[in-house]
Amino acid sequence: MAGVRHVLRLESLRDDLETRLFLHEERRCLGDEEVDDGTGQDLKVRIRDLSREISALRQCAGC
Repeated sequence: MAGVRHVLRLESLRDDLETRLFLHEERRCLGDEEVDDGTGQDLKVRIRDLSREISALRQCAGC
């Protein structure tokens, strides 16, 4: 049960990061000059890492 809660927490965190990335990209589209500070790339890396961790936990749960 604790594993399920952990996966749900990670999914929630990933959803939050995806929302932040969406808003970041919208600001860039609107011409906000301060957006190109590496934040978008950092968010993408964090989302990718969380997705991998979630996938690994789900596979391990099936062991």
